[in-house]
Amino acid sequence: MSKTLTQLAVNTAMFDGHDLAHAFAVIAQTGYRYLELAYNEGYVGNLNPTLFSTASANRVKELMQENGLSTVALGCTMNLAGADTVEKFRLRIRFAHMLGVRCLNACTTQLPEREQMIKNLRQIAPEAADSGCVICLENGGDPNYDAFTSAEDGIRLLEEIGHPAVALNIDPGNMLSLAPELDPVEQTLAMLPYAEHFHIKDVEMRNGEFWFPAIGDGVIDYGAILPALADRGIPCSLEIPLRMHRQPDSWPIRSEELAPLEDSRAVLTRSLAGIQRLLR
Repeated sequence: MSKTLTQLAVNTAMFDGHDLAHAFAVIAQTGYRYLELAYNEGYVGNLNPTLFSTASANRVKELMQENGLSTVALGCTMNLAGADTVEKFRLRIRFAHMLGVRCLNACTTQLPEREQMIKNLRQIAPEAADSGCVICLENGGDPNYDAFTSAEDGIRLLEEIGHPAVALNIDPGNMLSLAPELDPVEQTLAMLPYAEHFHIKDVEMRNGEFWFPAIGDGVIDYGAILPALADRGIPCSLEIPLRMHRQPDSWPIRSEELAPLEDSRAVLTRSLAGIQRLLR
């Protein structure tokens, strides 16, 4: 009997620049029932405080209901050591609570700012817990977020923060660009016991740069990862940012052009088929 992934979602970074109504429709039409809203600084555009308003939450809920979708995760990447981190993250906690979202996924900070990030997270974590949320720290994909690169880094952060409302969100595709010397399968399996969420991202190398294809079309051995992920029942989302790729030094480039919706449709259809094949 084939395994199944728990709450397999689509991260909306794929639709960066498109209206949510179009994004939600494509997600539903390609056979998915969950989504992760991507409000990640530096990776998607048009981020502003109105995105986290009651009116915005109501619109998201209406669109989900119209398309038969649900959500358990919110992309919240920012510099977690910033002077305004606590207030900015509170906005996202309140927004997540309005949507019934549990997992707040966020990359970390630069290594020299690690201690300030830990102080901020110790302040934020109890507030997240009060709203039924868990902050899921994600291993970084570029030098802005190298405070968490390896499994050892992530596990040590959890130990030092010391709060049950802080866990890990694993992204093997990020690891491949920031730390190519590490084995993404080995590192992933080491982190799974500490994870509350997972980003499924594959990587294709083109002229030394990192691009993000349909799942199963890249270089990461998801055949070794997905069954373990299914066994643990960890919620996951496909994070395939079609408008963005990474340079050889791992720094991201965001295209001025929107990725066509038909490209998203094709990649999601191919990814679902690839995942089902890998889980047989």
